[in-house]
Amino acid sequence: MSWKSDSCATCAMRDMCSIASTSRRWHTYATRALYENIQLDGADSATQKKRYKIAFGSRLVVLRRTLRANPRLAAMVRTLKVPMAPEGHSLDDYHNLVATLVMACPNLERFLGLNPRHDHSFSKLFHALSTRQHLKQMDWILEPPGHPQHHQRPSSRPGSSSGRAGVLNKSRWNSTPSPQGVEFQDSTAFLDLHVNWTTLTTLSIHTLPRATQLPNGLIMRALRRLPALQHLYLSRLSHATFDDRSLCSLPPLQTLSLSHVPGVTSAGLSVLATRPASQDMTKLTLRHVNLDSLPALARIFSNLTRLHTFSLVQTSCPTLPEDTMIWLMPYLASPSLRRLHWDVTTPSLVADPADQILARSITTGGFPSLRTLRIPNDPEGIFQSLCRPMERVEIVTDRFLRPGRNHFDLSSSGSDGSRSVNGVDRPQSSPRTPTTPTTPSTPTTAAFGESSDLREARLAAQARLEEARQAPRFLIRVVNEDGVLAEEFGVAGFLGTVDSPIRYMLLPDTGARDDKGGLVDVGDVMGDCGEDLSNRDGCCGRWNMTTSGYVDRIEKEKWWHTERGRWRGVELA
Repeated sequence: MSWKSDSCATCAMRDMCSIASTSRRWHTYATRALYENIQLDGADSATQKKRYKIAFGSRLVVLRRTLRANPRLAAMVRTLKVPMAPEGHSLDDYHNLVATLVMACPNLERFLGLNPRHDHSFSKLFHALSTRQHLKQMDWILEPPGHPQHHQRPSSRPGSSSGRAGVLNKSRWNSTPSPQGVEFQDSTAFLDLHVNWTTLTTLSIHTLPRATQLPNGLIMRALRRLPALQHLYLSRLSHATFDDRSLCSLPPLQTLSLSHVPGVTSAGLSVLATRPASQDMTKLTLRHVNLDSLPALARIFSNLTRLHTFSLVQTSCPTLPEDTMIWLMPYLASPSLRRLHWDVTTPSLVADPADQILARSITTGGFPSLRTLRIPNDPEGIFQSLCRPMERVEIVTDRFLRPGRNHFDLSSSGSDGSRSVNGVDRPQSSPRTPTTPTTPSTPTTAAFGESSDLREARLAAQARLEEARQAPRFLIRVVNEDGVLAEEFGVAGFLGTVDSPIRYMLLPDTGARDDKGGLVDVGDVMGDCGEDLSNRDGCCGRWNMTTSGYVDRIEKEKWWHTERGRWRGVELA
């Protein structure tokens, strides 16, 4: 479903059902399209709940009954997106219902829409996911242990439900966790959830503030149980949980994203770049880690020869060691890098030395494959002048709209499915103009750390562009028949390099927000993704209603449906 579409998943499923009933030839393809990627959005209709006498989850119950009755349809399901947890009902009951639906999909690869938090106690939903041997993606939100008594958990290991092994597995979930951290029994049970995921390719782990005291080496032991892992996203892990030693022990990855991991330093990143196991890495994202060394950044660029996307977000630029001189340029060079996101959030009126070194490296051919450059904090416009000239940088709504207001706040450890609305109104200002902490133009502190506001960056870039137009590149003089100057004017004032292949891009990634720097993070993925109707209008199926203005009852019942939000899947950066 397109992000700009007026339709929704309910309308698409309705159309697929109509296509399936058209002919036998189309029935096969429409059925596969309908069941291969199931997307259930929004609330259940009142008519359906009344018909089946079910308080919540009527669509899940009907779908579960269909899949259990038809194994061929159940085997088609690869992606299952369930609605948000309904308000006013028990969250555990809803999770248990979803777990039964997961168990009805033997070839499930992706589970979306519901983001339960794991507190190291037994959960039927996590147990159901642990039994899906074809699962390819898993997102963990780890909470501190909060339940003194845990229910008994059936083991995920085949054949271990009886005998001594079964007794041991039950004891793991009957232990009382320590308030300071996770007990050994609970960590062992957490590792057992990863045993069957031999085809898992994408893993994200985010710990909540009071859940950072995980046993040392727990993350690495979990990764060793995932032989097919290719994309890893780690957020808010403490020093004891993940450090340089853990970083240098990672398996071969294609994508690595580290966000607020204080145990990682420049030394560890340098070693990571020189390891043979890291040579296949194509995407690296570093947000608020201790990358304070410019030589370490140079090693990352020079050793990761297949890297095509690099993102760096932190409060200060990397620096050179004292008494170090750069004799040759380019100092920073990557023959494969195509996309660079460089966000230094500390306000400044002039370009930082690291900014100048990066700009000179680009000018001297250090990044021949670079095509997209996103640098929100560019006070002197040195990066904007290296890119292809643009007619306009700002978008139409920049001078009227304010940053987004629908965000799932994971900074607190409330109950599952809790959502908070964050919105900050700012006046137009330069992104790197020094301000006091009480000024509205201070950079926004998002759920996971500081990021620059792309809206303010676009306004600042537009101001630089308009200023450059006041200094024309060519001067035209019009002389009359008598040789007297009749008119004189300048043209072609612009900012940029005409023959540059680099695009100066200050728009956010798909699913990200301007006030969070334009990069997708865990909060965007775990949010409502457009399904919540508290701040927006949903789809009722009216987008294809008759244009005559008159709608009879039969047409209304045929096309209209319960208002539901337009959920759009978001991929982590």
